[in-house]
Amino acid sequence: MEFTEEQQSYINQLINDEKNKWIKEELEPIQLQITELEKHKPKEKSDAEIALEQKELELWNKEKNLILKENNLHEFVDFFNVNDSKQLDEQINLLNKILDTRKLNNNYIPNNNVNKTDSYSQAKKNNDTLGMVKALFSK
Repeated sequence: MEFTEEQQSYINQLINDEKNKWIKEELEPIQLQITELEKHKPKEKSDAEIALEQKELELWNKEKNLILKENNLHEFVDFFNVNDSKQLDEQINLLNKILDTRKLNNNYIPNNNVNKTDSYSQAKKNNDTLGMVKALFSK
């Protein structure tokens, strides 16, 4: 089917009008959203920046290990997940408090001789010199 030149130009005009309408209504808002989102896209790090961050992390781990060794806590290095020395000091103090209370709670406390006193001590407490002498000779 052949169109006349006039019909073909009218068809082309309709196609262009619809295309322009689609560009304005659909494509331009999407392109604006894309440019807006690209502003918030994080900057990709270069190899030098990645290497620098790796070195900083290694340096921090060494510093953390040294601080823990100074406080005799180097066995607990895996339990300290901190990013700066202030947080590390707070956690070291907390762990030291916990360990100190554990030491106090784990000390030997005899339970069979707690309230028992010998006869000499009882006589001395009562100012009984005769009982004190008897207690000394009965031993």
